[in-house]
Amino acid sequence: MKLTINTVAHYLPEKYSKYAEDTYRYKDQPVLSFPFSVEDLPTDTHYISFSFIDHDAVPVCGFSWIHWLVANVKTTGTTIYIPENFSLDLSDGIQGTNSFASVFVGETDPKLTQHYVGPTPPDKDHHYTLTVYASKEKLNLTPGFFYNDMRNSLTNNILAKTSIEILAKS
Repeated sequence: MKLTINTVAHYLPEKYSKYAEDTYRYKDQPVLSFPFSVEDLPTDTHYISFSFIDHDAVPVCGFSWIHWLVANVKTTGTTIYIPENFSLDLSDGIQGTNSFASVFVGETDPKLTQHYVGPTPPDKDHHYTLTVYASKEKLNLTPGFFYNDMRNSLTNNILAKTSIEILAKS
């Protein structure tokens, strides 16, 4: 599978991250999700699921920071395009719980805890990993699922998997 994200010199465009304009923020967090495409999906793919995670957050908060989880987006054909603002405009698939729901943050608003919240690295530029999973079967998950549940549901259900790393400015 081939995963494509439009970047600016390998960086996520500012409107999807820390330097987003107020128009693209909710409770001072960037919430406009970035577009991407996946090509060359296996022919028997019926769904994709994906995660967007900051592993560079470990020295800052003690764990990898989950920014976005999505499961069960229907596919037809061998290419899928996820449009800008897919998270807030979601009409297909379900979204999981991100790290804003952590006891260390204490956020309870589902508009932040169960949607895309863009990168805001506090210490230095961070690398973010977008991983896309192709599956034939729908994952047995409900809205607000956790990453471990997604990973467990993917066991023996992955046709293909691909990842890409993107930088975001601190």
